[in-house]
Amino acid sequence: MKLRRVVLGLSIAATLLASGVPASAALPARLSVSGANVVDPNGNPIVLRGYNWGHWGTLQPQDPGAHVAAGANSVRIPLRWWGEWKDDVDSRDENPDNASHIKQGHLDELTRTIEQASAAGLWITLFVDSDYGQGAGGRPDNFWTNPVMKQQFKEVWQFLVKKYKTMPYMGAFEILPEPKPVGQSDAKVRQFYDEMTLAIREIDRRTPVVVGPNNNYACSSLEGAYTTIDTKVIYTCNYFIFENPLNRIGTITKFRQDHNVPVWINQVGIEGCNDDTEALGKADQVLDAFKKNSIGWAWWTYRLNGTNPCTHGIYYLDPSAPGGWKLKKNWRNLVNGYLAA
Repeated sequence: MKLRRVVLGLSIAATLLASGVPASAALPARLSVSGANVVDPNGNPIVLRGYNWGHWGTLQPQDPGAHVAAGANSVRIPLRWWGEWKDDVDSRDENPDNASHIKQGHLDELTRTIEQASAAGLWITLFVDSDYGQGAGGRPDNFWTNPVMKQQFKEVWQFLVKKYKTMPYMGAFEILPEPKPVGQSDAKVRQFYDEMTLAIREIDRRTPVVVGPNNNYACSSLEGAYTTIDTKVIYTCNYFIFENPLNRIGTITKFRQDHNVPVWINQVGIEGCNDDTEALGKADQVLDAFKKNSIGWAWWTYRLNGTNPCTHGIYYLDPSAPGGWKLKKNWRNLVNGYLAA
């Protein structure tokens, strides 16, 4: 038996070296999926809870440690590609000689952000957002109608997966948030995810992928997102909070039970000033329901790249505040109170 293990280990090392991956840097611990649970590298169920670092370039050096100290075990990190955003947020490089299709400066910033999360021991969900590609605002030129841009997007993902394949604490790859292509059925959206999943699996067969439903990740459309293309799939939907805070909990738990698959909420949040007791109360109801039903989540968002104190964000920009950031203390206290397991 011992000889067999040695031979197997040498075989794996040889394969890794032949593929250009140093054996010492290969195969970091990864999350996986077991039935309706996301499981840690030891096979124990883990409920992922944390923040979105949703606004590009807003991460501060103290943030990862503050999240861990509050009890967070995960973080959701974006790359925005092919869309219209302010402040040069779009990472797409139109240079045909750039095989990654990503601007180098943006790639460097993404890597710095991922490395900070990884060093803190936060499980990372990397998502690639594309306003144009997802069909936002009824845009007819999208990944379902433009095969050239769809192929570039596939190549973006394959580049990122290869780059971060050996990064510790890379938890999951969220393929494309909030698809809403006009005239495309749930089945067509699911086929897109299946194709991208297979492209990722050409490079990485271990790291889970995250997929969600048509119609802007609507929880009511979860059923249409169900796929059998891969066993390591985490399902997601948006949970922005409005008039009926708990109206989607039953849909989520039923889908999870019917298909024996995990569901994690990629974005939960509500607009509100620091002293907005009504909004705070609704958020408290939702986070409490998530806790009682073991539903993982990422709060939208930690730092807001804007000065409005009454919208999303635990911090918002304020030139008069220390470091230029103003804390909404009541919101931080509420969300942090639900981070610990």
